[in-house]
Amino acid sequence: MKYNVESNILTIIMEGELNSFNSEDVEKEIDGVLSQNDVRSIIVDMGDLRYISSAGLRIIVRLKQSYDDTRLIRVPENIYSIFSMVGFQNIISIERL
Repeated sequence: MKYNVESNILTIIMEGELNSFNSEDVEKEIDGVLSQNDVRSIIVDMGDLRYISSAGLRIIVRLKQSYDDTRLIRVPENIYSIFSMVGFQNIISIERL
């Protein structure tokens, strides 16, 4: 995971897989960034994400609950289909890759 904070916008760049093995570390890293910055909006760039598990979905839901202005961008088709199955497109802005 990479990130950038600019003008109160946190951009998180997800790479590889977001699963039960690494989700706790990713969540801690995000929490650390959020605690050190005045963030008002979050953009999650998923262009380089190959897989997301339910643990990863939980992170996305938590971000949206905490920051209403949370958007997902460059979402690959295979991950978009998972979001679509669970109804994410009804609660969060999603831009496909």
